[in-house]
Amino acid sequence: MLSQFSAIEGRSFGYWKLVIFLGVLALMGLGAFVAVEINGHGITGMNNKIAWGIPHVFAISLLVMASGALNVGSMSTVFAVKQFKQFGRFSAFLAIALLIGGLAVLMLDLGRPDRLLLTVMHMNFRSMFTLNVFLYSGFILLCFLYLWSMFEYQQFTKVIGSAAFLWRVILTTGTGSIFGVIHAREVFHSAITAPTFVAISLSSGTAISILLLVTTFKRTNRVLEDKVVFGLRNAFIFFTFLVAYLLVVEKFTRYYSPAFYDVQSWILTGPYAWLYLFGVWGATIIIPLAVLFNPKFGNSIGGVMVASFSSIIGTFAFVAHLLLAGQSYPLKMFPGYEVSSAFLDGQVATYTPALIEFVLGFGGIGIAGVIYLLGIKFFRMIPNEAVAPEGYELPWNP
Repeated sequence: MLSQFSAIEGRSFGYWKLVIFLGVLALMGLGAFVAVEINGHGITGMNNKIAWGIPHVFAISLLVMASGALNVGSMSTVFAVKQFKQFGRFSAFLAIALLIGGLAVLMLDLGRPDRLLLTVMHMNFRSMFTLNVFLYSGFILLCFLYLWSMFEYQQFTKVIGSAAFLWRVILTTGTGSIFGVIHAREVFHSAITAPTFVAISLSSGTAISILLLVTTFKRTNRVLEDKVVFGLRNAFIFFTFLVAYLLVVEKFTRYYSPAFYDVQSWILTGPYAWLYLFGVWGATIIIPLAVLFNPKFGNSIGGVMVASFSSIIGTFAFVAHLLLAGQSYPLKMFPGYEVSSAFLDGQVATYTPALIEFVLGFGGIGIAGVIYLLGIKFFRMIPNEAVAPEGYELPWNP
């Protein structure tokens, strides 16, 4: 029988110390926004070439993980994986917290968030940015309805949970399509960009769920059966392989066409090659799989957590590489001709992020963290104990 739910006590010094720390991060992020609002984006490292900097890396990474955080609930609601049903509330609430944190950074980095109403009044429905406004707000609404059904009206859980699952796939596709449909940016433009975002969300969302579940249960002295964590580990492995598959397919199709030789070689040898090789491939794929397929570490909770943490770092690296390398590579204003001007046309753009950008980005993490910690204190999100259903055995181990 699945466990009953309860809120955590949240009375310990360690709990409030963490809440205060994350609250300070959130306030520092707000302070960074005020500084940029008063002094302009000139105090950041962003420029006319690199208009989306580190704050966007944090924002988009949080949005991608928010979509993926719903995985655990979806696996039980949509695919009838019974051992994960007890994490449905946690999954939906974590998705809401991460999405609010990501959207907060995104809004604060726009430059003039006080004029947001103008974009609502003059929408361009051919723009992915406009469509994403509806995707993000719709996803939050569905997550709240999903939570509401699990609390009060469980007869609606499957319908709402299935709708939320479909919506989160569309949402992540929309986020990836912001970049994939831009034909002028050779690093961005690809039909595989959107599916890769979906795969990254699956792996990173499962990774952050593992980290938070293990940590929360340990700190609150609740029982979390190892088999349940290892079940999430198995799903995490396949999601990581999916990311690797899509990255390989993209490189193969790009290198197959001589038109993309230059940009693909630049990705592997240019100034952002380290971010692609050590971040995207190293942290996202190689390290997690190496840890999880080690007989000792792969079958230990500590090893699973190390792999999960590496995947989260890799998600930030993936978004950073896509954004920064994508904007740095020179636009081909006149294909077949060399272009040079005083505005550095035809040259690789440079970008050195300022400290204030990191402060703004970490502010989003602080917001998401405070929402999560207060949510599990005041609402019944976490089961008293998380055990596998009777007769459940892992299908395989690494």
